[in-house]
Amino acid sequence: MIADTVEYDADDYRPISTLAVLSLIAGCTSVLALINQILWVVPLLAVGLSIAAIRDTSVQGSQKSGRGVALIGLALSVGFGVQSITVFSGNTLIDRSRARETISRWHRVIQAGDWDVVYGFCAPGIIPLDETYLKERNQDEHHHDGAGSRKQYEIKALQKIPAIRALAACNQIMFSSIEADNQQFSGSLRVTVDVSECKQHSENGLPRVIEIWLNHKTQNEPQVGQSPAALQAVERWQVIRVNPSE
Repeated sequence: MIADTVEYDADDYRPISTLAVLSLIAGCTSVLALINQILWVVPLLAVGLSIAAIRDTSVQGSQKSGRGVALIGLALSVGFGVQSITVFSGNTLIDRSRARETISRWHRVIQAGDWDVVYGFCAPGIIPLDETYLKERNQDEHHHDGAGSRKQYEIKALQKIPAIRALAACNQIMFSSIEADNQQFSGSLRVTVDVSECKQHSENGLPRVIEIWLNHKTQNEPQVGQSPAALQAVERWQVIRVNPSE
């Protein structure tokens, strides 16, 4: 009688599906999709493995178990996949909103002629130093402050850029597009501004469409009204390039 019971248990045993185990592992690793868009392929593969595992364990007469494991893998892959898309879409909307706000504020200070503030929106070195600047600096004995002289040079150069003059001449700008541009500047946003409807242009040669590249970084700054040791994370947006659109 004991022998008959052992034989029955052995016949009833079903090994767990390899696909089910792989789908669970893939479902857990789908969390990587939250890091980078390229890794969105992980939850897609996990979903495919989970569906294959569910079929493998649900076929009538199947000798494999693990359908519950496959369902858990499917739930994880779908959950992390949807979450990654939601997070990315939300961050994209926030970044575009802040880029629009930055350009609008920059345009207002350009119109106001507050060039120190205009320069403050720009990343260091936005205007490359040419031979004329270096020659004038060597000839002028009053250029003791290298940083100050470079700032004044770059402000004057900014004022001469046709795109900047077009922004200064236009009371209202229109945003044509805001999109990521990792080809020219990694992690930057390219903002296309249309000033073709403006009637205030004093020069016929001023551009009507302007492209502005923005980049942002997070840095720690002292909190207002707090002790010097108290810091807060502040996101800074900077203009890294501006030129007429081709």
